[in-house]
Formats: sequence, structure tokens, C-alpha cells
Amino acid sequence: METGYFQNPRRFPKNAEGPFYTTGHRSCGDDLMNGKTGWFGDCLACEAPELEAPELLAVLDNENSDTYFVRQPSTQDEIDEACSAASVCCVAALRYGGRDRTIISKLGNDPGLCDYIIDDRGNLVATLDEEGNLLPFAVRLIEIQRSEWRKRNKKWYQFWL
Repeated sequence: METGYFQNPRRFPKNAEGPFYTTGHRSCGDDLMNGKTGWFGDCLACEAPELEAPELLAVLDNENSDTYFVRQPSTQDEIDEACSAASVCCVAALRYGGRDRTIISKLGNDPGLCDYIIDDRGNLVATLDEEGNLLPFAVRLIEIQRSEWRKRNKKWYQFWL
């Protein structure tokens, strides 16, 4: 697994070191559940990503409600699982920060999932600014993707068709 990858400031701190990660945010007040402040994962805990990559992502249970990578993929099958987990996340909270063009392509060259995409000339282009926000061109690409998806005339729950 590669060592050079984007260090997203919104990277959830519980993630294992490496290019696959989940996003999170710092709380802006007390956590209503335990009175503490800190980081909260952006994933909605629906378990869809965990079902795709059960050996790579933390188990969701009474002790943990955060989705994060407990380890990075080390085989091609595990890379495929990590990509599937990112693809099924409905809130784009799983991302790939690396520069491996094969993985970026497997993720659809999607700026909603990748910190780098491959441009029309074959160059790698960053999709996030230094604060972890999508750059304007990346937002436009995502809007185009959504527009194309809406033309398919599917219900929101038919995302797999």
C-alpha cells in the first residue's frame, strides 16, 4: 500500500494510517450522549460500508457508532472491498486519499470519493483544498454526475439499479 497520500484535516482520527479513510468533524458543543466534546464520524452508521469490508472497518455495536478503517487493505480483494465500501456510503464519508490510478479508476474517478482524480490529459489533480473542502471544479463534476443520475428516473432507494 502506498505511503504518499493526502492528509485531509477532516480525516476521522480513529482511522488506521493509510490512504483509505473516513471523514469526521469536531463537535461544536457537548455530546448529548456523554457530555464530552471531540470528534464524530460523518457516516450514518447504516452498516452498508461495514458489510462490504467487514475486516477493514470497525464493527458497529453498543460501544462504537463510528465507521472507520481499523486497518488498510493489503490484498487486491481487500482493495476491492474498500472501494465497494466507499461506493455504497450514502453520504460520501469514505474516501481514498492516494494516487494509485487503478484505485481511482475503480472508484469511478469520482471527486466525491477520491482526493485526486485523473484529468483528461492523464494528470492527477487534487479535488480538495487544504481544509478538506471540495474545490469548485470538483463540486461541478459531482453536480454533473447527480444530474445524469437523476435522468435515469429511479427512486432514491433504487441506487443499485
